[in-house]
Amino acid sequence: MNRLGKKAAAAAVLAVSLVTVPAAASAASAAESLIYGAAAMVYVSQYVSRLDDQGQRQFLSQAQKETGVYQSQAAADRLDAVYRRLKSSGDIKRDYEIYAAPGEDVNAFMSLGGVMCVYKGALDVLDDGELAYVMGHELAHGEKRHSVSGLKKQIGLSTAVSVYTAANPTAGAAILSNVAGNYINNAVFTKDQEKEADQIGFTYLTDAGYNPGAAAAAMQVLYEKYGDNTPSGIQAVVQPGNHPATSDRIEKNVKRMYEYSGKQVNVRDGYIVVRGVKTFAPAASGKYSAPERTYLTAGKLVRLYHDGTAGTAVFDGQDVLCGQTAVYRPGPGENGAAIAAALNKGIQKN
Repeated sequence: MNRLGKKAAAAAVLAVSLVTVPAAASAASAAESLIYGAAAMVYVSQYVSRLDDQGQRQFLSQAQKETGVYQSQAAADRLDAVYRRLKSSGDIKRDYEIYAAPGEDVNAFMSLGGVMCVYKGALDVLDDGELAYVMGHELAHGEKRHSVSGLKKQIGLSTAVSVYTAANPTAGAAILSNVAGNYINNAVFTKDQEKEADQIGFTYLTDAGYNPGAAAAAMQVLYEKYGDNTPSGIQAVVQPGNHPATSDRIEKNVKRMYEYSGKQVNVRDGYIVVRGVKTFAPAASGKYSAPERTYLTAGKLVRLYHDGTAGTAVFDGQDVLCGQTAVYRPGPGENGAAIAAALNKGIQKN
């Protein structure tokens, strides 16, 4: 039995328990065919929705067989901590199963059933704020049931009618289970769904108290590794036509930061802009590139302006502080006092 056939058989019992397939229909007129078609699509819609609601264990097992499981308690604990913090905001209503896979790609996906997989490669290069944005993006797919709508589109009218009119309920269920199992391998969302998940992911990130700059920073990490074509789905099957360009996603997240700050903090030409004044351009440090660090530093200022707690910038000999918050640690060759003075030109403007 081939891989998909095994998936179909394994899922058939669950499928039959969720729905009842009607008996086969006799030859129909054109009008009757339209009625059958409409009824078939309603049936498929109900089936997929119920599978998404009740099939979490099935899809978790299938996804883990596809990707493998990264045997690291530290990774599992880290994913759980970020997930719980995101969920604590109250924005996320469903309960999800989240696990780490051993793949080295900077990648994550959400499958049917509310199952999220995050690759080891993402855990290795993203800090917790960046990871929270990636996970928030995937959780948005789950909350909006994007996998459900995607699967419905993959099931054509002829398949729907065949399932609806199948004399054998198990055979009809197996057809749908086959499609659902294959969908895990081809987790493709539309551009509009990806954009919606980016927007909602930013809300989840900020509502949970993470650095607002982590959204743009996470996309910057992807851009530096893959350019404008990021991996999508299991085994990083790249389908660029279904994703916005990564550079565009960075730009959109910078705009979200700007709006979140009350239009007080921006990033332009590599510089942090405070109240319209170009202040300074952060340098690369450790694993952080200069652009990534710029977004994260700007994000700290964005949070302060959003909360109404921005204060005068000072250099304490180690960190540049804005009020009581450390926003930047200068590296070798950087002048902390000069950076604080540059920030104050914007902070103290007018």
